Amino acid sequence: MEVTRKNILSLQIDNDSDVGVCRRKAVNLAAQMGFDEVKTGEVAIMVTELVTNVIRHGGGKGKLVICQFGDAQNHHAIEVWCCDSGKGFNNFRKVLKDGYPGKESLGIGMGTIRRFSDEMEVNPQLAPDFRETYFSGDIPFKNCIRTLKYLPVRHWMGTNRKLEIGAASRSKPGELVNGDSYVVTHLGPDLTMAAVIDGLGHGSEANLASQLAREQIIMKLDLPVSVLMQHVHKSLKGTRGSTIGLVRLDTELRKLAYSGIGNIEGFLHTAEGKKNLMSYGGIMGHNMRTPRVFEFDFNPGDIICMYSDGITTHWKSDDVDWREHPQKCAEHIINQFSRANDDATVLIIRYAL
Repeated sequence: MEVTRKNILSLQIDNDSDVGVCRRKAVNLAAQMGFDEVKTGEVAIMVTELVTNVIRHGGGKGKLVICQFGDAQNHHAIEVWCCDSGKGFNNFRKVLKDGYPGKESLGIGMGTIRRFSDEMEVNPQLAPDFRETYFSGDIPFKNCIRTLKYLPVRHWMGTNRKLEIGAASRSKPGELVNGDSYVVTHLGPDLTMAAVIDGLGHGSEANLASQLAREQIIMKLDLPVSVLMQHVHKSLKGTRGSTIGLVRLDTELRKLAYSGIGNIEGFLHTAEGKKNLMSYGGIMGHNMRTPRVFEFDFNPGDIICMYSDGITTHWKSDDVDWREHPQKCAEHIINQFSRANDDATVLIIRYAL
């Protein structure tokens, strides 16, 4: 894939004072690119952790390369390369956990770096010219981390007025955070993307996986459904993983495209009857078959319902009065049919008559 890099900054890491220098340079570039205050702050934290880990755990010397990155699809990101001369690490999954005590790696804080990155790679292959220009010299760089944080695309800011939407989601009783999430976002007045996401298990690690998947869906709305599923799968590597049911609704062409991985259930309720939405087995971020996209007609009056496995299978579509608003239907389902030992989410979308 053809990529472009500009505004490239190459910064040496030798001592503690370089933490502040690198952070300020990264913040300036992020602000120049158009990142808002919150996202710029996340860039600052990410770079601070990277440089600090070089000094404390990566041999004390390294290099940070920051630049504005663009790909063939006109997506833009701040790209950060951080390389050191330390011993590296043997178990990347363990290093990603906060508080990991290992000394033979770039150090702690990797979980924070992962959360604030949209993409993260360990020791990726460097193009020969890029390596020669920025990473040659007396210091033998043994370990490199590459991160990308995408500049949010300005999408359609309105809604699809032909749709009525309802959603209900709750965490497992006793948990502080929800391992499930959902998203409904509009690409235009007739195009809508929606998903139900279930982070594996429950608690903070499940929440991290589901929120990361949600962010990636929002960020990459313009990708075809099958490509978007592959992108989310790659983005979740190193996390606990999740299951996802993803749907793209086109109310102009009156079409629906669905793809699912894992135990997200769903169906399309039409005047002709109920049509089940098929999800393939697997866990996004771990093991996933090639996603398949199923297409259906989607006409006024049709209803799509998707839900996580926190909703019991012991309910029927006849248990719901679909004439009610989707929000009331979603609340009824989660109140009457959710399990007591899991997070639960229901998303219902009706093509209004």
